[in-house]
Amino acid sequence: MSKRNKKQQHVIEVVKPTPSVDAPTAFGFEEMLSELEAIVAQAQDRLAEEAETV
Repeated sequence: MSKRNKKQQHVIEVVKPTPSVDAPTAFGFEEMLSELEAIVAQAQDRLAEEAETV
């Protein structure tokens, strides 16, 4: 057997990235209420802008 056949094969290790989570661990009532209030405020602003352009 030649030296080429005796060499060990190299193993390539695949590194999986860990997903990053930006959400708070305890998303309770107050956080949900704040998010909903922000959504409503954005919708009201959008409707006001649409009313101005018409």
